[in-house]
Amino acid sequence: MSLSDRVMQLLATSLTTVLISACATAQTAEPAHLQGPGYVIGLIRSGEPPEFDMHGAADMENDRPISEATVFHIASLSKQITAAALAMAILEDRVSLDDPVSAYIPEAEKYGAELKIAHLLYMTSGLTEYTSVPREAGTPWTTFHYFTVDEAITACLGVEALQFEPGTQWSYSNVNYMLITRILAGIYEQPFAELVQEKIFMPLGMNASLINDDVTTVIPNRANAYTTRSPETVAELRGAGLTIHHGDGLIQIRRNAPHYGGSGVMTSMEDWLKWQSDMLTHEILGEAFWDLMVQTRTFGHDKTNDAFGLVHGEWRGHDMLWYEGGDIDASSFMMTFPDDGFAAACFSNDPFGGCADRLRAYLDTNPISVAD
Repeated sequence: MSLSDRVMQLLATSLTTVLISACATAQTAEPAHLQGPGYVIGLIRSGEPPEFDMHGAADMENDRPISEATVFHIASLSKQITAAALAMAILEDRVSLDDPVSAYIPEAEKYGAELKIAHLLYMTSGLTEYTSVPREAGTPWTTFHYFTVDEAITACLGVEALQFEPGTQWSYSNVNYMLITRILAGIYEQPFAELVQEKIFMPLGMNASLINDDVTTVIPNRANAYTTRSPETVAELRGAGLTIHHGDGLIQIRRNAPHYGGSGVMTSMEDWLKWQSDMLTHEILGEAFWDLMVQTRTFGHDKTNDAFGLVHGEWRGHDMLWYEGGDIDASSFMMTFPDDGFAAACFSNDPFGGCADRLRAYLDTNPISVAD
């Protein structure tokens, strides 16, 4: 799969079904100078301390290994954080899923009042993804090249007609969640990044987490991304306008575009398991919040397992909530089993890190018993 395909790939597909069973053994990260990019896996059970398995280098230039405190870009796992901020606004009666998008974004009036916020949340809006619209400067829509949420939204809303009538088809699109951030920033009259800090990260004690809306921000313990310097990758990146040389070893990848909503959350596994832990216990954000977060809605298409930035599925016969992420600097995957009081996630600083397959394989090799 190419890097550009990784940026745009459709991540919300259904998983195969299966049951988990007994305790994973946390491992110590090996010396970074012996590794390329790597991963961290985190496991949490209600009422028990988290466990971690990590491998590889977070920063190869400084021989810094990946740990549970390493901060990764988690790509599309960010969508559940955007959806969480929307859920809180709904619970505060500041907005409704059935409100027209045009009530908050005047540029959307040409699409009619039938385009609702629910259509953004559940990926059935008919809006044109910004990456389908040529940029004025001619540079590609990749995270290597600087662009903002505002630029992406402007490109989307510059298209005069919807691709389909809202609610009639399902189409994965990051701009849906970018628009949700704009709606919420207007409602609360504060930057979206500050809103998320106040409503989600601070209450959960996710002190290393942030919305990366400013690429100049110094992020302690950040993982740099790396991938193989293959002829195919060099050709792909040259095609995206980068000066890059053939050779051996690895390519270091930078996230140079501060877009958010559909991506953009930076977090450590240590922090992230606090989010998934509350998904199990509801102790901090509350029952009403989590009841809303897992709600599905039926439209005029056959995809009915989407929730608030989450997908309902099964694994080994057990109900779960899951999501997958991928970008030029990241691979990510999470699974939460509310009925069994168990959750797990994987982050990698290799865009081809395959976190979904890696986490499932890890749980097969180090099975976790779940409550019946």
